[in-house]
Amino acid sequence: MFVDIDYVGTKATRLNALKNLNQFLTTTVDGVTRSTGVLPYPNFNQIEYMDPMGNSIYHGLDATLERRFKSGLGFRIAYTWSTSIDNSGELLGGGASGGFSQDSRNLRAWRGRSDFDVPQRIIGSYIYDLPFGKGRKFATHGFLAQVLGGFSLSGSAFKQSGRPLTLLATGNSPTIANGLNTATPNIVGPPILPHNIDCWYYHSANPFCRAQLPNATNFAPVPAAGVYGNSGRNTIRGPGSLGTDYSLQRVFQLAETRSLEFKWEVFNVTNHPTFALPSNNVSSSSAGAITSLAGDPRVMQFALRFKF
Repeated sequence: MFVDIDYVGTKATRLNALKNLNQFLTTTVDGVTRSTGVLPYPNFNQIEYMDPMGNSIYHGLDATLERRFKSGLGFRIAYTWSTSIDNSGELLGGGASGGFSQDSRNLRAWRGRSDFDVPQRIIGSYIYDLPFGKGRKFATHGFLAQVLGGFSLSGSAFKQSGRPLTLLATGNSPTIANGLNTATPNIVGPPILPHNIDCWYYHSANPFCRAQLPNATNFAPVPAAGVYGNSGRNTIRGPGSLGTDYSLQRVFQLAETRSLEFKWEVFNVTNHPTFALPSNNVSSSSAGAITSLAGDPRVMQFALRFKF
Protein backbone atom coordinates (compact mmCIF):
# COMPACT_ATOMS: atom_id res chain seq x y z
CA MET A 1 0.00 0.00 0.00
CA PHE A 2 1.20 3.47 -0.87
CA VAL A 3 0.12 6.54 1.13
CA ASP A 4 1.29 10.03 0.29
CA ILE A 5 0.32 13.41 1.80
CA ASP A 6 1.81 16.58 0.35
CA TYR A 7 1.44 20.29 0.92
CA VAL A 8 1.76 22.46 -2.18
CA GLY A 9 2.16 26.22 -2.05
CA THR A 10 2.89 28.65 -4.85
CA LYS A 11 3.06 32.41 -5.19
CA ALA A 12 3.23 34.49 -8.33
CA THR A 13 3.88 38.21 -8.76
CA ARG A 14 3.94 40.65 -11.65
CA LEU A 15 1.07 38.94 -13.43
CA ASN A 16 -0.49 40.90 -16.26
CA ALA A 17 -3.71 42.74 -15.38
CA LEU A 18 -5.81 44.79 -17.79
CA LYS A 19 -6.74 48.40 -17.03
CA ASN A 20 -8.79 51.05 -18.78
CA LEU A 21 -6.74 54.22 -18.41
CA ASN A 22 -9.64 56.33 -19.68
CA GLN A 23 -12.25 55.28 -17.13
CA PHE A 24 -14.44 58.01 -15.63
CA LEU A 25 -12.88 59.83 -12.70
CA THR A 26 -14.46 59.11 -9.30
CA THR A 27 -15.22 60.76 -6.01
CA THR A 28 -15.73 59.01 -2.67
CA VAL A 29 -18.02 60.43 0.02
CA ASP A 30 -18.85 58.53 3.24
CA GLY A 31 -17.37 55.39 1.78
CA VAL A 32 -19.51 55.52 -1.38
CA THR A 33 -17.59 55.79 -4.66
CA ARG A 34 -19.34 57.60 -7.51
CA SER A 35 -18.49 58.39 -11.09
CA THR A 36 -18.01 62.06 -11.97
CA GLY A 37 -18.69 61.40 -15.65
CA VAL A 38 -15.42 63.15 -16.50
CA LEU A 39 -12.86 61.38 -18.65
CA PRO A 40 -9.12 61.83 -17.93
CA TYR A 41 -8.51 61.97 -21.68
CA PRO A 42 -11.72 63.34 -23.25
CA ASN A 43 -10.37 63.17 -26.79
CA PHE A 44 -10.05 59.37 -26.61
CA ASN A 45 -12.34 56.42 -26.04
CA GLN A 46 -11.16 53.35 -24.09
CA ILE A 47 -7.43 53.07 -23.52
CA GLU A 48 -6.50 49.48 -22.73
CA TYR A 49 -3.29 49.04 -20.75
CA MET A 50 -1.61 45.86 -19.56
CA ASP A 51 -0.14 46.41 -16.11
CA PRO A 52 2.08 43.74 -14.44
CA MET A 53 0.55 44.44 -11.02
CA GLY A 54 -1.29 41.14 -10.64
CA ASN A 55 -0.42 38.52 -8.05
CA SER A 56 -1.67 35.13 -6.94
CA ILE A 57 -1.23 32.61 -4.16
CA TYR A 58 -2.19 28.93 -3.94
CA HIS A 59 -2.26 26.55 -0.98
CA GLY A 60 -3.18 22.89 -1.37
CA LEU A 61 -3.14 19.64 0.58
CA ASP A 62 -2.93 16.48 -1.54
CA ALA A 63 -3.56 13.02 -0.10
CA THR A 64 -3.19 9.80 -2.09
CA LEU A 65 -3.93 6.18 -1.17
CA GLU A 66 -2.88 3.46 -3.62
CA ARG A 67 -2.96 -0.33 -3.40
CA ARG A 68 -2.17 -3.10 -5.87
CA PHE A 69 -3.22 -6.68 -5.11
CA LYS A 70 -1.69 -9.91 -6.44
CA SER A 71 -5.04 -10.88 -7.92
CA GLY A 72 -4.69 -8.16 -10.55
CA LEU A 73 -6.86 -5.62 -8.76
CA GLY A 74 -5.55 -2.13 -8.05
CA PHE A 75 -7.12 1.08 -6.85
CA ARG A 76 -6.15 4.67 -6.17
CA ILE A 77 -7.93 7.43 -4.24
CA ALA A 78 -6.74 11.03 -4.35
CA TYR A 79 -8.13 14.02 -2.46
CA THR A 80 -7.22 17.70 -2.83
CA TRP A 81 -8.17 20.49 -0.44
CA SER A 82 -7.00 23.84 -1.74
CA THR A 83 -7.56 27.56 -2.19
CA SER A 84 -6.37 29.88 -4.95
CA ILE A 85 -6.57 33.68 -4.67
CA ASP A 86 -5.54 36.36 -7.14
CA ASN A 87 -6.46 39.85 -8.30
CA SER A 88 -6.43 39.33 -12.06
CA GLY A 89 -8.83 37.19 -14.04
CA GLU A 90 -8.47 35.67 -17.46
CA LEU A 91 -7.15 38.48 -19.65
CA LEU A 92 -9.49 37.86 -22.58
CA GLY A 93 -12.49 36.89 -20.45
CA GLY A 94 -14.11 40.30 -20.76
CA GLY A 95 -16.16 42.29 -18.25
CA ALA A 96 -15.88 42.23 -14.49
CA SER A 97 -15.50 38.45 -14.40
CA GLY A 98 -12.56 38.58 -16.78
CA GLY A 99 -9.47 40.72 -17.10
CA PHE A 100 -10.94 44.13 -16.24
CA SER A 101 -11.81 45.07 -12.67
CA GLN A 102 -14.79 47.31 -11.84
CA ASP A 103 -12.43 50.14 -10.94
CA SER A 104 -9.16 50.10 -12.84
CA ARG A 105 -7.61 52.39 -10.21
CA ASN A 106 -8.29 49.99 -7.36
CA LEU A 107 -6.92 46.58 -8.30
CA ARG A 108 -6.61 45.68 -4.62
CA ALA A 109 -10.42 45.55 -4.33
CA TRP A 110 -10.49 42.96 -7.11
CA ARG A 111 -8.58 40.39 -5.07
CA GLY A 112 -10.62 37.25 -4.53
CA ARG A 113 -11.01 33.60 -5.41
CA SER A 114 -9.39 32.64 -8.69
CA ASP A 115 -11.72 31.85 -11.57
CA PHE A 116 -10.49 28.25 -11.50
CA ASP A 117 -10.60 27.83 -7.71
CA VAL A 118 -11.97 24.39 -6.68
CA PRO A 119 -11.68 23.96 -2.88
CA GLN A 120 -12.30 20.22 -2.77
CA ARG A 121 -11.88 17.39 -5.25
CA ILE A 122 -11.83 13.64 -4.71
CA ILE A 123 -11.24 11.03 -7.38
CA GLY A 124 -11.04 7.27 -7.20
CA SER A 125 -9.82 4.92 -9.92
CA TYR A 126 -9.41 1.17 -10.28
CA ILE A 127 -8.05 -1.45 -12.65
CA TYR A 128 -8.77 -5.16 -12.63
CA ASP A 129 -7.12 -7.76 -14.81
CA LEU A 130 -9.74 -10.48 -15.22
CA PRO A 131 -8.41 -13.84 -13.92
CA PHE A 132 -8.65 -15.70 -17.25
CA GLY A 133 -5.99 -16.63 -19.78
CA LYS A 134 -2.30 -17.36 -19.83
CA GLY A 135 -0.58 -16.46 -16.58
CA ARG A 136 -3.91 -15.94 -14.77
CA LYS A 137 -5.78 -18.08 -12.26
CA PHE A 138 -8.42 -19.64 -14.53
CA ALA A 139 -8.56 -20.90 -18.13
CA THR A 140 -4.80 -20.74 -18.49
CA HIS A 141 -4.63 -22.58 -21.80
CA GLY A 142 -6.72 -23.97 -24.61
CA PHE A 143 -9.85 -22.62 -26.22
CA LEU A 144 -11.15 -20.79 -23.12
CA ALA A 145 -7.83 -19.02 -22.69
CA GLN A 146 -8.09 -17.76 -26.26
CA VAL A 147 -11.65 -16.55 -25.78
CA LEU A 148 -11.54 -15.12 -22.25
CA GLY A 149 -7.89 -14.17 -21.81
CA GLY A 150 -6.39 -10.70 -21.95
CA PHE A 151 -9.39 -8.73 -20.61
CA SER A 152 -9.10 -5.92 -18.08
CA LEU A 153 -11.56 -3.46 -16.56
CA SER A 154 -10.80 0.06 -15.39
CA GLY A 155 -12.70 3.13 -14.39
CA SER A 156 -12.81 6.24 -12.27
CA ALA A 157 -15.26 8.44 -10.38
CA PHE A 158 -14.82 11.99 -9.13
CA LYS A 159 -16.64 14.70 -7.26
CA GLN A 160 -15.58 18.33 -6.87
CA SER A 161 -16.74 21.72 -5.68
CA GLY A 162 -18.14 24.26 -8.11
CA ARG A 163 -16.20 27.19 -9.56
CA PRO A 164 -16.85 30.74 -8.35
CA LEU A 165 -18.48 33.55 -10.30
CA THR A 166 -18.61 37.34 -10.09
CA LEU A 167 -21.96 39.10 -9.93
CA LEU A 168 -22.36 41.91 -12.46
CA ALA A 169 -24.79 44.80 -12.86
CA THR A 170 -24.57 45.79 -16.51
CA GLY A 171 -27.55 48.11 -16.12
CA ASN A 172 -25.28 50.40 -14.14
CA SER A 173 -22.10 49.90 -16.19
CA PRO A 174 -22.47 52.84 -18.63
CA THR A 175 -22.67 55.26 -15.70
CA ILE A 176 -19.36 54.21 -14.12
CA ALA A 177 -17.15 53.32 -17.07
CA ASN A 178 -16.17 54.42 -20.52
CA GLY A 179 -16.43 50.90 -21.94
CA LEU A 180 -14.53 47.74 -20.94
CA ASN A 181 -15.25 47.92 -17.20
CA THR A 182 -18.45 46.42 -15.80
CA ALA A 183 -20.22 47.41 -12.58
CA THR A 184 -20.91 45.00 -9.74
CA PRO A 185 -24.01 45.06 -7.50
CA ASN A 186 -24.22 46.21 -3.90
CA ILE A 187 -24.25 43.51 -1.25
CA VAL A 188 -26.81 44.51 1.39
CA GLY A 189 -27.33 41.24 3.22
CA PRO A 190 -26.36 37.57 3.40
CA PRO A 191 -26.64 35.68 0.11
CA ILE A 192 -29.91 33.86 -0.53
CA LEU A 193 -28.97 30.65 -2.32
CA PRO A 194 -31.85 28.34 -3.32
CA HIS A 195 -29.33 26.30 -5.34
CA ASN A 196 -31.71 25.02 -8.00
CA ILE A 197 -31.41 25.19 -11.77
CA ASP A 198 -33.88 28.05 -12.32
CA CYS A 199 -32.70 30.09 -9.33
CA TRP A 200 -29.21 29.26 -8.09
CA TYR A 201 -29.03 32.55 -6.18
CA TYR A 202 -32.00 34.81 -5.51
CA HIS A 203 -32.69 37.95 -7.49
CA SER A 204 -36.09 39.50 -8.05
CA ALA A 205 -35.31 40.18 -11.72
CA ASN A 206 -35.71 36.42 -12.25
CA PRO A 207 -39.43 35.46 -12.29
CA PHE A 208 -38.63 31.88 -11.19
CA CYS A 209 -36.91 33.25 -8.08
CA ARG A 210 -39.89 35.46 -7.28
CA ALA A 211 -42.26 32.50 -7.62
CA GLN A 212 -40.16 30.29 -5.34
CA LEU A 213 -39.41 32.94 -2.71
CA PRO A 214 -42.18 35.57 -2.93
CA ASN A 215 -41.20 37.25 0.36
CA ALA A 216 -37.44 37.47 -0.27
CA THR A 217 -35.58 40.69 -0.99
CA ASN A 218 -32.50 41.21 -3.10
CA PHE A 219 -29.19 40.76 -1.31
CA ALA A 220 -27.37 42.14 -4.39
CA PRO A 221 -29.40 45.01 -5.92
CA VAL A 222 -28.22 47.14 -8.83
CA PRO A 223 -26.55 50.31 -7.44
CA ALA A 224 -27.91 53.74 -8.17
CA ALA A 225 -26.71 55.38 -11.37
CA GLY A 226 -23.05 56.32 -11.16
CA VAL A 227 -22.45 54.41 -7.90
CA TYR A 228 -19.82 51.68 -7.78
CA GLY A 229 -21.02 48.37 -6.33
CA ASN A 230 -19.37 46.96 -3.22
CA SER A 231 -19.53 43.31 -4.34
CA GLY A 232 -16.15 41.71 -4.72
CA ARG A 233 -14.88 39.27 -7.28
CA ASN A 234 -15.97 35.63 -7.35
CA THR A 235 -18.19 35.83 -4.28
CA ILE A 236 -20.78 33.21 -5.35
CA ARG A 237 -19.96 29.56 -6.06
CA GLY A 238 -21.64 27.59 -8.84
CA PRO A 239 -22.75 23.96 -8.84
CA GLY A 240 -20.26 21.19 -8.22
CA SER A 241 -19.77 18.27 -10.56
CA LEU A 242 -19.35 14.53 -10.45
CA GLY A 243 -18.73 11.89 -13.05
CA THR A 244 -17.86 8.25 -13.67
CA ASP A 245 -15.89 6.71 -16.52
CA TYR A 246 -15.52 3.07 -17.51
CA SER A 247 -13.25 1.12 -19.81
CA LEU A 248 -13.07 -2.49 -21.03
CA GLN A 249 -9.85 -3.51 -22.73
CA ARG A 250 -8.53 -6.65 -24.34
CA VAL A 251 -4.97 -7.32 -25.50
CA PHE A 252 -4.27 -9.81 -28.27
CA GLN A 253 -0.61 -10.85 -28.05
CA LEU A 254 0.47 -11.46 -31.65
CA ALA A 255 4.18 -11.93 -30.99
CA GLU A 256 6.71 -11.15 -28.29
CA THR A 257 6.96 -7.48 -29.28
CA ARG A 258 3.68 -7.02 -31.12
CA SER A 259 0.15 -6.81 -29.78
CA LEU A 260 -3.28 -5.56 -30.74
CA GLU A 261 -5.32 -3.65 -28.16
CA PHE A 262 -9.06 -3.19 -28.34
CA LYS A 263 -10.72 -0.73 -25.96
CA TRP A 264 -14.32 0.25 -25.25
CA GLU A 265 -14.62 3.46 -23.22
CA VAL A 266 -17.70 5.08 -21.71
CA PHE A 267 -17.47 8.60 -20.34
CA ASN A 268 -20.05 9.91 -17.87
CA VAL A 269 -21.51 6.42 -17.43
CA THR A 270 -24.43 7.58 -15.28
CA ASN A 271 -25.24 10.41 -17.74
CA HIS A 272 -25.20 12.85 -14.82
CA PRO A 273 -25.56 16.47 -16.02
CA THR A 274 -22.65 18.82 -15.40
CA PHE A 275 -24.18 22.27 -15.15
CA ALA A 276 -22.45 25.49 -16.17
CA LEU A 277 -22.30 28.57 -13.98
CA PRO A 278 -25.57 30.49 -13.56
CA SER A 279 -26.16 33.83 -15.24
CA ASN A 280 -24.24 36.39 -13.20
CA ASN A 281 -25.91 39.57 -14.51
CA VAL A 282 -28.35 40.90 -11.89
CA SER A 283 -29.64 43.41 -14.44
CA SER A 284 -31.06 40.53 -16.49
CA SER A 285 -34.28 38.54 -16.06
CA SER A 286 -32.16 35.38 -16.20
CA ALA A 287 -30.13 36.33 -13.11
CA GLY A 288 -29.30 33.18 -11.17
CA ALA A 289 -30.63 30.78 -13.84
CA ILE A 290 -28.50 27.96 -15.24
CA THR A 291 -29.16 27.66 -18.97
CA SER A 292 -26.35 25.45 -20.27
CA LEU A 293 -24.13 22.48 -19.51
CA ALA A 294 -20.39 22.50 -18.86
CA GLY A 295 -19.81 18.87 -19.75
CA ASP A 296 -20.89 16.24 -22.25
CA PRO A 297 -23.66 13.69 -21.73
CA ARG A 298 -22.78 9.99 -21.85
CA VAL A 299 -20.27 9.33 -24.63
CA MET A 300 -18.93 5.99 -25.89
CA GLN A 301 -15.97 5.31 -28.09
CA PHE A 302 -14.09 2.33 -29.47
CA ALA A 303 -10.38 2.22 -30.16
CA LEU A 304 -8.05 -0.25 -31.82
CA ARG A 305 -4.30 0.06 -31.40
CA PHE A 306 -1.44 -1.93 -32.89
CA LYS A 307 1.74 -1.92 -30.81
CA PHE A 308 5.08 -2.98 -32.20
